[in-house]
Amino acid sequence: MKEVLYIAPGNQNSKGGIGLCVNNYSKHMDDFKVLLTHRFHSKIWNTLWFPYCMFELCLLLIRDSDIKIVHIHGASKGSFYRKYLLFCLVRRFFHKKIIYHVHGGGFQDFYLKSPVFIQKRVRYVMHSADLVVCLSEKWKLFFTSAFRPKRVVIVNNMVIPPINTNRIKQNGKFQFLFLGLIGDNKGVFDLLKVIAKYRSKFENKLIIKIAGNGETDRLMNDIKKLNLQNLIHFEGWADLMKKEKLFRTSDAFILPSYKEGLPLSILEAMSYGLPVIAGKVGGIPDLLHKYRNGILVKPGDSHSIKKAIDKFMQDPVLLQKFSQRSTDGVVDFYPKVVLKTLFSIYHELQGNKGFLFEQN
Repeated sequence: MKEVLYIAPGNQNSKGGIGLCVNNYSKHMDDFKVLLTHRFHSKIWNTLWFPYCMFELCLLLIRDSDIKIVHIHGASKGSFYRKYLLFCLVRRFFHKKIIYHVHGGGFQDFYLKSPVFIQKRVRYVMHSADLVVCLSEKWKLFFTSAFRPKRVVIVNNMVIPPINTNRIKQNGKFQFLFLGLIGDNKGVFDLLKVIAKYRSKFENKLIIKIAGNGETDRLMNDIKKLNLQNLIHFEGWADLMKKEKLFRTSDAFILPSYKEGLPLSILEAMSYGLPVIAGKVGGIPDLLHKYRNGILVKPGDSHSIKKAIDKFMQDPVLLQKFSQRSTDGVVDFYPKVVLKTLFSIYHELQGNKGFLFEQN
């Protein structure tokens, strides 16, 4: 993919959704080119390093005449500010096509709640980009109604098909898996409150495994304070091998989020045939309504979350239907389909000529 330069956070061993997305691209493209805006675990080091990142971008675009398209992956707040500077650099000093690819579920709130100065910068990016990429029909509606983009296209997040999807049963208890950034926005602390409130109903019947990074100390303190050690297991950060084990030893996936784009974690769960309980936010309703493989819950609504958990535990026939639909539906997010969309976009941006690509 010598004609495209990707700009994204660290794509190797990334703990963020954007990095994982771009890393998945890299596994299926030859001559993959990426400029990393994050290379350190420390925010301070990343901030200090960013001016060099801008300098590196200029060098890349000056030296590499093959690059015709700059594909920028961004989100809200700090991510947008960094990508805005890089966007301006490319726009003003280099004659390249620019794709701005929006991830994350907080972009609408970020734009609407930002001061006028920031809103003007957001509009500049949305109006100037040759193409805006989003993750669902809901987000496409937002971008086309709030801005005047030249063109908006939906590109599905990409997941790699797992090698082994055979389910491993665990100790007779129903196993839920939560995988994601541990914090209020993902609804994980709401989940703890639901389990604590209905402890007598769930005792010895289920286990909720929580894996991820973020507010881990708060999570462990709440588990201990609510005396949920027998019901909630914190698994820490899950690398590829650990993640595979967690998916294969789970019966269902749960993510009662307040804000989302289109979570890779749900798509990964689907690739293992897991039914899904998830917040009715972002692109999740489009996903679950299309494939009918789970239950949507109102974020923060204890009754809604508890009712969905009960339904999964008490209706094995429905659970099996949801499982099969997850397996069938996730094919739309596998490399063959997603890359076909991407390559088509690149081809069109180059005016259908002079553009070559190679796929692994």
